[in-house]
Amino acid sequence: MFKRYWWMLLAMAPVGILVGFLLASVATYVMPKEYESFATIEIRPHRSTTSSGSPIMTPVYIGTELNKITSRNSLMNVSEKLDLANKWDMDQETVLRILKTIVKTENIRGTDLIAITVRYNTREDARDITAEVARAYKEYRSDLESKTLDLGILELKKTVREQEDKVEEMRNSVMNRSLLHSSNTPDSEKEYLDTKGDFETDQALLEQMKLRLVAAEIERDIEPDYIVIHDDPVIADSPVSPNVTLNLVLGAVGGLLISPFLALPLMWWLQRRNPAQG
Repeated sequence: MFKRYWWMLLAMAPVGILVGFLLASVATYVMPKEYESFATIEIRPHRSTTSSGSPIMTPVYIGTELNKITSRNSLMNVSEKLDLANKWDMDQETVLRILKTIVKTENIRGTDLIAITVRYNTREDARDITAEVARAYKEYRSDLESKTLDLGILELKKTVREQEDKVEEMRNSVMNRSLLHSSNTPDSEKEYLDTKGDFETDQALLEQMKLRLVAAEIERDIEPDYIVIHDDPVIADSPVSPNVTLNLVLGAVGGLLISPFLALPLMWWLQRRNPAQG
């Protein structure tokens, strides 16, 4: 009975699109905004952790470091440094739960780089949290490497002292064998040469240990950067959520789909008004 008013279906299509567009605009406006900030860091493992003396990034190593970045202790340091409990008016446990959900880390495929990403409802907090997460991890790694180097140096010093005692003992043995060697007996000459050879070997080993100790002390004093921040976090210009373009497109498409249902009441009303023309 609506054959005469079929054109209403076409007429209501742009109206439906407009209505969907307006509804999507309002919904997008009232939806909570999320801003994203990110930092890119490079992790340089200490060469003592590798067999070849050069940094090697393995999936296990990267996975371990990713977990360290978002560990409870690390996030606790971030919260305390930024005083988030007072700033957000929350207890510390709630703050930590929020940080655990908004701080994301991932290895950038095909590289030795790690991306730290934070999404939050204020752009300043997103930037500050990202920067503090990167800083806290860099500080943690620096402290850890310093302690590792210090322990290594202490062990080297202990080994050097033990080797010095051994060399001194061998030196005395050489002097004693030298006195016996003067008797010119075959046995005394052989013992002298053997003892002298052992002494020279131990002395050469001592010199190598001392060189290693000097190198370790120089490395500790230089304090190389084991964490390099390549991209410092910045304040986002616009929110990443909600997706304005996608929402408007979906609203327009939805409006187009419901436009026939908007046309039907008008078609029915026109039919009632002009029943003779139906």
